[in-house]
Amino acid sequence: MDSPFKRKLEEIYQRYGFELAKVYEPEDVVVFTLKTGYFDNADIVPLSANANTKKPFEDFSASGYACTVRSFLSPEQTENELFKGFFSVSSILDRLEKDYNQFTNNIVKSLAEDARYEYINAPYSVNGKSGIKSPAGEVVARLNSPRPILFLIEAAAGFGKTCTAYEIVHKLIQEKSYLPLFSELSRNRKAPIFRYVLLDEIDRKFPTLSSRLVQSEIVNGRVVTILDGFDELLRKTDEVDDFENQEPMLETIGQFLTGKAKIVLTTRRTVLFEGDAFHTWAADHSEEFELVRIRIGEPSLVDWLPEDRLKAIQATSLDIRNSLASPVLLSYLRCIPHDKFQAAIESPQDLVERYFSFLLERERVRQDLQMNVETQKSILTTVAGDMITCGYTSEQRDYIVDLVLKNCIQEIEEALARYPSSERPDKEFIANKIASHALLDRSNKEENKIGFINEFVLGYFVAANIFQDKEWLNDDVRFLEPAVASYRPRTPIERRELLDRIRQSLDFTPISYKADFTARLIGAIDFPLQSDEAEGLEFDAIKFGQKEIASFQFNDCTFRSCEFALDNISYATFLNCKFYGDNVATGIPAGPIYVLGEIGDSEFIKNAIGNIGHSAADNLSNQSNLLQRHVLEKFWPVGREKLMHKHRPISGICNGHGGFRPDEIFESIHELKKRGILLQPNNASFVELNFDRLPEIRQILGRTQ
Repeated sequence: MDSPFKRKLEEIYQRYGFELAKVYEPEDVVVFTLKTGYFDNADIVPLSANANTKKPFEDFSASGYACTVRSFLSPEQTENELFKGFFSVSSILDRLEKDYNQFTNNIVKSLAEDARYEYINAPYSVNGKSGIKSPAGEVVARLNSPRPILFLIEAAAGFGKTCTAYEIVHKLIQEKSYLPLFSELSRNRKAPIFRYVLLDEIDRKFPTLSSRLVQSEIVNGRVVTILDGFDELLRKTDEVDDFENQEPMLETIGQFLTGKAKIVLTTRRTVLFEGDAFHTWAADHSEEFELVRIRIGEPSLVDWLPEDRLKAIQATSLDIRNSLASPVLLSYLRCIPHDKFQAAIESPQDLVERYFSFLLERERVRQDLQMNVETQKSILTTVAGDMITCGYTSEQRDYIVDLVLKNCIQEIEEALARYPSSERPDKEFIANKIASHALLDRSNKEENKIGFINEFVLGYFVAANIFQDKEWLNDDVRFLEPAVASYRPRTPIERRELLDRIRQSLDFTPISYKADFTARLIGAIDFPLQSDEAEGLEFDAIKFGQKEIASFQFNDCTFRSCEFALDNISYATFLNCKFYGDNVATGIPAGPIYVLGEIGDSEFIKNAIGNIGHSAADNLSNQSNLLQRHVLEKFWPVGREKLMHKHRPISGICNGHGGFRPDEIFESIHELKKRGILLQPNNASFVELNFDRLPEIRQILGRTQ
């Protein structure tokens, strides 16, 4: 007996470790056996609705097998039943739901006893277009796709990456159609490699199953991989944002993206995912898997705060644009009791300190911890300092306890002295209370890791270290960005002080970070932007042109209510940028400014720089062939026998002018698209070479056959 039906069943059972033991042709039954340690198991599988399972059951039971008689099912149904049984789907979903409830309770329980957690959507984009569902909804809606998909969810420090990851898990728990492989990646003092990290997660989450079986179900799309904090793995070399050093890690991810696999990575915005190299890598793999890039923006006050509290805040002198850009503070103002809310907005300049004093005082009462607010801050600052020095954001509980005992002995002894002598605990007792602090997170129970509960809190204590050390110098963005985020709600003077302390560190970071952090702290770019480019930044009420901007390119950036002093701007290119709100341009440009492929209202700057269209068009008519050759050489460089790229990012083509103006190159790209030589793939930021027009491409490039 050999049929496609039987062969398919055999293939499925073998993948789960079974062996074909016997075929009962008259009974129309096959028996698969599995040995697991001491036990021998047998599945009696009918091949038709009329199959007779009695004799096979009796034979194998008599041989000592624990037998299970299966119902007649299709191969797909059989595979689904094996998946549910082997992966203990129900129990894993129950455990994940408990983890979700613990995580959400930890967020709100420190604010009020009756506070309820609610995931609140922030504005977001999907592959550059505004989203209309939710970040988690965008992921879940695509899980049925037959193609493998890499979801990249990006957000600034403290803007909800982990909450979004948990929300995806929560939706999958409710649907019960997929099994999440969820991990919060924490970079400890070792330098992990992605493949080993993922395989280790598989072994930890499914200890009784072979990693090969789990990987096969990832490929089948039944196991959805969700890795929170991917940027934690990127600091294994000093060149964290150097694409060539990190490309092997992305290639490893690509190896898992086959079949119907879905992998979700959450990460802070990192230069690794910007620029020509990454875009080219993504385009080169576009036929193998799809990239869905979700960027989460700043929260909207209307979504977070009830109307009465929003009106109360608007009636104060609180700088809403800066002070309430943090979901952490919005949660605080949303959940705390009414009397605490009134006290918090009475002195807006003290909002951050009131937030921490509120939490630390509650913690003192909750744990019966004889330690005042300032002492608690001192110990947590020490913990953050060790994180900075040793380069980790999460560590084993025992390590944190030992760290406190070693470095905070004076604070511990002062606390012990406040206990009555008859009730006085030992030092280890106090250190363990600190390790159980409400501002420290213990959600990743399997590894018993401890880190700060969110990046805003981490940033607060990182900033405390920065101000303690006049010689502080560190270019690790995992600490710089949270520090900047924690200081945005503060006064302009305080923000300027932090910037002055980290300026030297920012000189060692890529220009995108330096521009972003400076803009967030002082509302201006007060250093030159020259011969470089920035991508994917959001500027809100920022002043440009205080210092020279020359030969600089802004790619896919968003400008809201910004000011441009054109006198200090020359040879600047705004490519595929978005302009919203009341942007203003003043003065006479110091040199050419190009606004290409813009979205929104860019008339403010076009009117100021004059109409450049006619001169560009005249020039194009005289040298269109040279321009087209320049564009096509980005796909097929001079000296190469074969084509190097099928896709290229428009930003990379327009940069590195080769003697041509960006607007000329941009218009030439559009001309080649009109002629069908270049095509537009799914991502509007790319162009694709049309291989059907290869003879014409050769002719433009002057290449022989």
